[in-house]
Amino acid sequence: MNLPITLYCDNSVAIVNSKEPRSHKRGKHIERKYHLIREIVQRGDVIVTKIASEHNIVDPFTKILTAKVFEGHLESLGLRDMYIR
Repeated sequence: MNLPITLYCDNSVAIVNSKEPRSHKRGKHIERKYHLIREIVQRGDVIVTKIASEHNIVDPFTKILTAKVFEGHLESLGLRDMYIR
């Protein structure tokens, strides 16, 4: 038995779009090939779940964060400062 993969996302609109079975006029700019995630979600192979930014450890790669949050995420990823003082 294969369990579904949990995909964590901090974008509420992306989560809603992944679960919406039909397209809307506002989403016509999205290419058809990107609708694959909808099919995968509908099959039950992937579950898209909301994650708060403070728990989203990939945020340092996508946005500017405070130093404290940035350092916490890097620690969670197992990364460390290589600068020798």
